Formats: sequence, structure tokens, C-alpha cells
Amino acid sequence: MLRNKKKALWSIAALLLLILAFAFIYRQFKPAAESGSKAYTLEVVDDTSGSRSYEGHTDAEYLRGLMEELQEKEDFSFAGEESQYGLFLQTVNGVTADYDKDGAYWSILVNGEYGQYGIDTQPVSDGDHFSLIYAR
Repeated sequence: MLRNKKKALWSIAALLLLILAFAFIYRQFKPAAESGSKAYTLEVVDDTSGSRSYEGHTDAEYLRGLMEELQEKEDFSFAGEESQYGLFLQTVNGVTADYDKDGAYWSILVNGEYGQYGIDTQPVSDGDHFSLIYAR
């Protein structure tokens, strides 16, 4: 019985060590936000393949902040549903993508490549080109 308790304690210790290691690795390699003014381009391609481009400078560190600034200044709007992972983008410039209805969604491209993060955690760097593309 003592041997089983020792095995259980070693297993728990190993699991905790593994969790700490993953936390350390994530912290070292998570996307870093850049502070200060940054130039950007944000392109929106809607369900009719119509395109609208916005260019400017921002102090926002993440894409959502940049989009919120645009919403205040330009003819740009977005909405979505908050989740534990951040905002799930559903509507851009009045066009709603409903995945449950027809498999549509808003894809996020960063400098021509599919984004690895949502709008809440996608860092903004000087010269970035973001694309929000209605897709099915």
C-alpha cells in the first residue's frame, strides 16, 4: 500500500512539473505586442467579394484595439460573441457570417497568411497587413 502511495505522489509531482514546463514555454513564446505607433492596412473582403481597405497608424497592441479605433473613426463596424477565448467575429461592416446556417465565417489573414490567433490576441506590428475575409 505504501508503494502505491509513493507511485501516486510521483505521478502527481511529474504532472505538476509538466504543467509548469508548458506554462514557462508558453510565456517565452507567446505573441509579443509592440508598443508605440505602428502603420497598418486592414482589408475587408465581404460575401460578394467586394473589398474595402483601411490604412493608418495605431498605438493598439492587438488587432481588436485597432478595429475598435477604426470603428470610432471610419465607416467600419464589427460585432461578435464573447467567449472564453475572446471575441468570436461574426459581423464585419454589416455582413454576418453564420457558420451554423451555411458554414460561413470570417477568416483573419496576417501579412497574407492565416492568422494563428483571434482578434483579441493577434499582435499588431509596424507595417502589418490584416485581411478579414468572408469565407465558406
